[in-house]
Formats: sequence, C-alpha cells, structure tokens
Amino acid sequence: MFESLMSFEEIVRKPWKMFVWAVILASIAVLISAQLAYRVNIAGQWFNLSGIFTVLFVIIPSAYFITLMIKKEERLEEVAIKKFHQSSFWEKHRSYIMILMLYFAGLTLAFSVWAFVLPGDFFQVQSSKINQIQGVSGALTHGDFGSFARVFTNNMQVTVFAFMFSLFFGAGAVFIIAWNASILGVYISQLSKHVLEIPWWSMFFLPHGIPEIGGYLCAGLAGGIISAAVLRKNDKKVLRVIILDSMKILMLGVFLIFLGAAIEVYL
Repeated sequence: MFESLMSFEEIVRKPWKMFVWAVILASIAVLISAQLAYRVNIAGQWFNLSGIFTVLFVIIPSAYFITLMIKKEERLEEVAIKKFHQSSFWEKHRSYIMILMLYFAGLTLAFSVWAFVLPGDFFQVQSSKINQIQGVSGALTHGDFGSFARVFTNNMQVTVFAFMFSLFFGAGAVFIIAWNASILGVYISQLSKHVLEIPWWSMFFLPHGIPEIGGYLCAGLAGGIISAAVLRKNDKKVLRVIILDSMKILMLGVFLIFLGAAIEVYL
C-alpha cells in the first residue's frame, strides 16, 4: 500500500517528495526489523541480521515504484522517438536521475539517524562491511595512481553489477542503492558524536560521493530502460535508438565513477 501513496506524476513535479518518501520508508523498515530482532549463531558468535532485514523491507516497496518509473520513462522516450521529437540527452533524463539521487539521500539520512539511536549491533552486518572497506581504504595512498586504479576498478565492478542486475531484473539497481545507502548512513552515524553532527559529517562525503552514487544510478537506469524496451517488444528502429540512448546514460555513469575516484584519491 505504501508504495502506491506517491504517484509518478507527483514525484516528477515535486522531486523533493521522493526524499521524504525514502525517509519514511526506511524508518518503517527499521521499525519492522526491530520487532523481528533475528539473530543467528555462526561458529559460536551471534550475529544480528536486523540490518539485512531493514534493507529487504526497503527494497520490496521500492522495486515496484522504481520499476513503474523506469517503464514510464521508456514509454515517454518511445513516443518521442516515433514523433521525431528531438531533445537533449540531459533534458530527457535529468528529472529521473535527480529523483533517484534524492531517493538515495533520503535513505542515507534515515539510516544515519536510526543507526545513531538504535543499539550498536542492530546494523551489525553493515558495520562488518564498513570495517572491511576501512581495511582497504587504509591501504590507499593519497595522490597515488595505484590507489586510484583500485578505487576505480572496485567502483566499476559495482557499476557493471548495477547495470546487469537492472537489465535482467528491471529495478535490480534498487538493491545497490538501498545497500550502499545503509552502509554510508551507518558509517556517518559512527563518525557523529551527536545526532546533530550527521549533516556535518555528510558534507565530507559529498565531493566524491555524489558522482560515485550518480554513476551507480545511471548504470541502473540504463539497464532498466533497455529491459523495459525489450519487454514492450518495440520495433527494431525504436529499440535501436533507446539502446543507444541508454548507452549514453551508461557512459555518463562511467565518467561519474572516474570523476568520483579521482576526487577521492587526488583531492
């Protein structure tokens, strides 16, 4: 039901509502997961899986809405192609990329606040991943090309995964968005000594975080548009133009990943 409260047309007119929707959605997912409080014993050590359940409860309603958005964008592009309507690449896709960015930002804020409020082991899975990332980041050298290559290669792997996942599953990139938002949100909460410091620490991730996440979103959007176009069984001419446009989105994503890695290592 919750995923049906916001209409596609309303989100396009007022993208900021996607941010609010994401905050509320993540909060509901956290509250449901808190009631489950599911733990497993692995090799004599207990692990709290609430963080995983939270991400899953975010993905389930989000997948429906994001799939609907991608299908409508593909349909609008199809109509524009058949009418020989010419518009710039950015003009056609900026609103959808902005909507997905606000969706990610809303999830990140919600995860940051809840991770600060809830017991430390609630997001134990995310914390383990953060420790793993910190181990890799600790080996990076500022201004070193080898460090840049490692960051770029790792982020490109995620980009390819987002594209392929969306190509075969439509809104598959939702998993990438929700999972990365949960990791970033938990990390920001760990850095913050007070809940009011969350916006301050968030600013440190904006320079390289915006292009990096933008790259993942572009890859997911490109794969989703192709998937929707194939399912609609468009004629070869229309399908060719849509695939070409999707490749432009993907190339934009690759450029953003390159830019994000360069900012992270060299600046």
